[in-house]
Amino acid sequence: MSEAPLRAVPLMAIVLLLTVACGGQSDGTAPDAAATQTAIAGTGGATISEFDLPTRDGVPHSIAIDSAGRLWFTEFQGNKLGMFDPASERFEEWEVPTANARPHGIGVDRDGIVWITYIGLSRLASFDPETEQFQEFAIPSANTGPHTIVFDAAGDLWFTESRGDAIARLDRATGEIEEIPVPTAGSVPYGIVIDQQGVVWWAELQGHRIGRYDPASGELVELSPPTPEQGARRIAVDANGDLWFTEYDAGNLGYYNPRTQQFEEYELPTADSQPYAIVVARDGAVWLSEFQGNKIARFDPQTKTFEEFDIPTPNAGCRTMLEDAQGAIWCPESGSGKLLRLVPPGGLTP
Repeated sequence: MSEAPLRAVPLMAIVLLLTVACGGQSDGTAPDAAATQTAIAGTGGATISEFDLPTRDGVPHSIAIDSAGRLWFTEFQGNKLGMFDPASERFEEWEVPTANARPHGIGVDRDGIVWITYIGLSRLASFDPETEQFQEFAIPSANTGPHTIVFDAAGDLWFTESRGDAIARLDRATGEIEEIPVPTAGSVPYGIVIDQQGVVWWAELQGHRIGRYDPASGELVELSPPTPEQGARRIAVDANGDLWFTEYDAGNLGYYNPRTQQFEEYELPTADSQPYAIVVARDGAVWLSEFQGNKIARFDPQTKTFEEFDIPTPNAGCRTMLEDAQGAIWCPESGSGKLLRLVPPGGLTP
């Protein structure tokens, strides 16, 4: 355990190092975003619907949801921010202001502002849906590969630096960005989550560890799951404060209990499935995507059993996922240019 050093940069050098207010160019709505609905066999059955994006080769990557239930997503190859309204089944897209930004991670803050990472340019950007204006923020270090976004209880934004070997925080009130290096070089900090006590956790894809940082004390520690070189990729926290993470290279679902400091690992039924995205639903079920297996899986922590549901489109490439207010699971299909919606076997919550 160690107290994490900060990459100190004078405040005036950080605050809006590059802040540009830019009007987003909307590509307009797509009123005919047709859904292909296919029943998928499982325990009780599940229903999967897929919605074609207007930009089919945009490579939708990460997804977030706002308070109105609208889905926001990044288009890595299309250099766009996209929105899908499930109520009307309509899409809208905006080109980001800067070329070759490669929009990657995404989150919606409590004020409804959409935030994205530019993994190609070492910047963050915010988008105001009311004004359709973008604002960009430069990260102090170069070539950091800003990746996944999460918000803390104060509303500040945390993100991983996949090429910078760091996690970082943006103070929304000042625009200041502080970077906190992780001990392992070349670790590729990837997924990130914040627990109920405000502790920051992340997965290290090449470091093959999960990390813990307490902002209150400055204590930072890396923890090694039992399986070496397992490829910890994305991470989620449940209502008990326990951590769940995908072991991409090992084909396992990982679990860590911070109170007992014990790991557990669960092998997925499909061999070489490459578990990737993960979300813990409100009922405690753990949902994850199988990148190579081309499936969505559900794990019941009580019975310790999996259910798997085939994705209708081959090579869908589900990289992130979320649960909406009705209990549906959503993920962008980076390989097919679609959004996927899965209604669980038990149906939706009214």
